[in-house]
Amino acid sequence: MKRPAAFALLLLLLCFPFKSEAGFTFREDVKSVKIPVEIINNIVLIPVRINGSFELNFIFDTGVRTTILTEPLLSNFLSLDSLQKVKVRGLGEGDAIEAILARNVSMTLPGVLGKGINLIVLPQGIISYSEMFGKPVFGIIGYEIFGQFVVEIDYQNKFVRLYDPFSFKLKGKWKRNELPIEVRKGKPYVNAKLIDHLGGEIESKWLIDTGASQAVALFDKNLEVPDQTVETFLGKGLSGDVYGRLGRVQGFQLGKFTFKDVIAGYPEVGSLNILHGKKSVWYGNLGAEIISRFNVIFDYPRRRLYFKKNNKYRKPFTYNVSGIEVLAKGHTYENFFISYVRPNSPAAEAGIQIDDEIVALNGISISGLDIGDMYLNLNKKIGKKISVKIRRGESTFKKRFSLISEL
Repeated sequence: MKRPAAFALLLLLLCFPFKSEAGFTFREDVKSVKIPVEIINNIVLIPVRINGSFELNFIFDTGVRTTILTEPLLSNFLSLDSLQKVKVRGLGEGDAIEAILARNVSMTLPGVLGKGINLIVLPQGIISYSEMFGKPVFGIIGYEIFGQFVVEIDYQNKFVRLYDPFSFKLKGKWKRNELPIEVRKGKPYVNAKLIDHLGGEIESKWLIDTGASQAVALFDKNLEVPDQTVETFLGKGLSGDVYGRLGRVQGFQLGKFTFKDVIAGYPEVGSLNILHGKKSVWYGNLGAEIISRFNVIFDYPRRRLYFKKNNKYRKPFTYNVSGIEVLAKGHTYENFFISYVRPNSPAAEAGIQIDDEIVALNGISISGLDIGDMYLNLNKKIGKKISVKIRRGESTFKKRFSLISEL
């Protein structure tokens, strides 16, 4: 699947009052295993089996401690036991939700076996990633893998390699670029520097969140937002939708690498309920739009992050210029419906509305397109004209607009 030019932010910062007793080991007496993965809009999908199930796509996310099942209907076929009710909270405008904790779950990845794993089962209708990715996605897995192995993510060649931490040895160019990380409650933090829109330098701790598609998200409520921003939907959190603004900062420095004209997300205060009443240990999230410009190795046991540039390193930072967010629906995810239209965007000015179904794009039927193709065609170069044929109720008609950058 091609990489979409826009995608909803994936932020699920979960807080639980318990610890996971995960136990993953290699199936055979080996020192590493290589796992092919899919990467869609910088987000890694890794294959997981639960209690002997068929392979399930899970988001591979450093921002999550306990594995989460986001499609609860599947739990009826997984023979889960040792169930108890728990309260969980994440980013979003809603309150904490009541979920189910299943203990002693068996999980396997290619070449890896896990026993005694904790699994959070969300209620039906809380969040679904399948329509966002345009293919079945059943949950999120993070610390149980990152905490057990040394983990390499090769964004360029689309694989994850897990190493035995006791025999792992760093080789070649990896030795040139390393940073210390701090692991708190199963999540990795790194010191980095933001150069804001006025040129001010902010050195702070950043949560490395491979499950967030944006470059950076800024959580400091006292931070001055740039004058030139766009008000928009930033994505779905566990506790509801996340809204805020996008704006450019002058730069972001990670180790010796500096990125310029970075697009940053500024969530509204109401979307940060998870942080209310707490002293934050970090300034914001360092997301996959930056992390994926490197191939990376997470070494939690030694508290180190290793990275080297890949072919995406010099790509400019862009955003969803059209202002349209799309969900793929239907049994084969080939029906595309508009889920959000950004106020004052080119699409909004053209009269496009939420729940409109896209039936043709730029004069071509959407048959055979995936959601990545859809975003690529909706967000071509600035100045390009977009023609969208939509179905609204019983009516079908065309809408046209030109792509204009507001940042």
